[in-house]
Amino acid sequence: MIPSFSHGLNILAVLVSGVWSLVLGFLWYGPLFSKPWSKHTGWTNEKVKTISGGRMATSYILTFLAAVAQAIVLTVIGRSLGITLWSDGLWLGLLAGIGFIALGFGTSFLFEHRPIGLWLIVAGYEVVYLAGAGVLVTVWM
Repeated sequence: MIPSFSHGLNILAVLVSGVWSLVLGFLWYGPLFSKPWSKHTGWTNEKVKTISGGRMATSYILTFLAAVAQAIVLTVIGRSLGITLWSDGLWLGLLAGIGFIALGFGTSFLFEHRPIGLWLIVAGYEVVYLAGAGVLVTVWM
């Protein structure tokens, strides 16, 4: 049975989770890991500046919408499990991030023969995002 959204979906928590994704992404791919990410991908500041404003805006909008969708899924799972404590929300986010995202990316990275350092950066961002989103949607359920 699919849980009803009429009970427990806090739109503010879901939207704040989307904003959390953008803020974390700015920090993660900026001051924290921009140099190793750039080394692994070949993306430099000069290359990024060649992307049109419209295309960048689309990337940010779609990233926000994907994060909102992930927060909704975490809310549905959390409600189904009866999660009410922030610490349980943290575990839910960590388990989803590691179990589904990081390991799923890991399989792709292995067969694409991409660097483990890049996997750690990309998957790490998703795990940290989902952990934070798990807390947000749990606290505001």
